[in-house]
Amino acid sequence: MLRLSLRHISEVYLYEYYKNPDEYEISDTDLARPHIDKANMLLSEQRNNEALQEYLAAVMENPVSFEAVSGIIICCKRLGDIEGAYKYTKEMYNICCTRAELATYYRNMGWYYLEKYDPDLSAALYRFSTFLVESEAAEQEIKYLETALNKPMGREKSEEIIEILKQNNIPTGPSNITLALLIKAGEEAEDSGNYIQANDCYMMVYDLTQDDEIGDRITRIKNIIM
Repeated sequence: MLRLSLRHISEVYLYEYYKNPDEYEISDTDLARPHIDKANMLLSEQRNNEALQEYLAAVMENPVSFEAVSGIIICCKRLGDIEGAYKYTKEMYNICCTRAELATYYRNMGWYYLEKYDPDLSAALYRFSTFLVESEAAEQEIKYLETALNKPMGREKSEEIIEILKQNNIPTGPSNITLALLIKAGEEAEDSGNYIQANDCYMMVYDLTQDDEIGDRITRIKNIIM
């Protein structure tokens, strides 16, 4: 039987929905973590091919690990595998559970379209990422485009930036399915008395939506935990 290192109820919900698995069981220990730690070390030493293999091994253990998928994308970028980076970036979208993770998705998309010689869309994506989380890296990419093309880039109003993304069939916020899965995971955890993981799930949803009802759930759980 397939054994996976899903360490949180949110990962279970994401995996079962997006990966449509056959029967599986959850490992007692985190088998993905050693691969990720080794990959991070190899990446810091510019041993990109070796790092990629470790990140891929981590994804085999935990197919919804944002950290592992993000590592694969970094390796693909360094190795010049543009389409590989794009493939995993598209997969990344469904497992973005925080504003920071979602901003990473948009920066990766910005990189892809820069490589595909679409500077206007690239700048819009980098700019949109800063609506979620301020990023010096995104700002530097926009400045690079402005210098290269000798014109303002990514300076449109927010609604115009959003329209550019929509015209290119790029989502302009978190996946509604992912949000629903996180809420369901939180509810199951709460019903079973696992208030720590329930709070984790609700906090992720609140980070992405600032929804008042979710905020009330967080307050209720914190009162129980305290």
